[in-house]
Amino acid sequence: MSAGKTTLPMLSGKPMPIVGLGTWQSKSGEVKEAVKIAIEAGYKHIDTARGYYNEGEIGEALEEMIKAGKVTREELFITTKVTGAAALPHRVRQQTEISLKLLKTSYIDLLLIHFPIAFEDSKLDDTPPSFLPFSEKGEALVSDVDYLDTYKEMEKLVDAGLVKALGLSNFSIEQVKRVWDAARIKPTNNQVECHAWFPQHELTEFCQSKGMTLSAYGPIGSPGSAAIRGSKTSDVLLEDPVVVKLAEKLKKTPAQILMRYLIQRNIIVLPKSVNRDRIISNLQLFDFELSDAEMEEMKSINREERLFTFASFFKGDKVENHPHLPWPKVL
Repeated sequence: MSAGKTTLPMLSGKPMPIVGLGTWQSKSGEVKEAVKIAIEAGYKHIDTARGYYNEGEIGEALEEMIKAGKVTREELFITTKVTGAAALPHRVRQQTEISLKLLKTSYIDLLLIHFPIAFEDSKLDDTPPSFLPFSEKGEALVSDVDYLDTYKEMEKLVDAGLVKALGLSNFSIEQVKRVWDAARIKPTNNQVECHAWFPQHELTEFCQSKGMTLSAYGPIGSPGSAAIRGSKTSDVLLEDPVVVKLAEKLKKTPAQILMRYLIQRNIIVLPKSVNRDRIISNLQLFDFELSDAEMEEMKSINREERLFTFASFFKGDKVENHPHLPWPKVL
């Protein structure tokens, strides 16, 4: 791809900006300002989820920036997800309507199933809602609902004009194929962990062969969330010797090298930050390219190593034996 290409075509809906602002773990009181900084810097793509508890602040930021004439709703690409209990089929429309209200928009550009396993909704109507409830023993209260039933309810939201495109998150190749084969409205995107140590070559090739896009969370290794993501290594991707060497050679930051590697593979990157300088820097990916030899260098550091196990969210025998667990070997 050319250095200047900033969007990827979608099977449905409008083209997806290849860089988006990730907002997982962005704290209350910080995410609103981060979104405003991002839009000022030129971001058009904002990624959130019901389970991030920040759709309200994001909606306030978007409304203010639209009213100020900094951006139009038509220019924005808003992704959100039905998380945990919100992914139960009978909850999908209700929870999406809450997202619409909080995000202060009449439609969502891309709605994803956050994880193939849904959770029970016994605490979903609490204040605040619990999307990932646990038992008194600390075990995840997961549901045995089939994600195909969830997806069918999401298709109805497209019919109603509330959502423009549908997709998945944290789905394996087999699960993506299962949705694809059953879907009336084909999934357009799969959002997964993807970075130079875990480049997802097979999954990327499969999704792209179908015309789907692949979005990468943790594209620079998510250095600020090691405890919650359950990483089994203390190594830091940003400090990988090959990445550091290329950054010095090209006079770029290690983060820019890591993300450029992904976007040259036509993978959407979703770097998370609330820091003004890093938000701006993370978008400065279009004034340089990695050569074929440099791409091969980056490819060589693949460890096939997940940095996200989500073990803290998915505890208990019911999870480990769940038929829809996408990566049984990591828990």
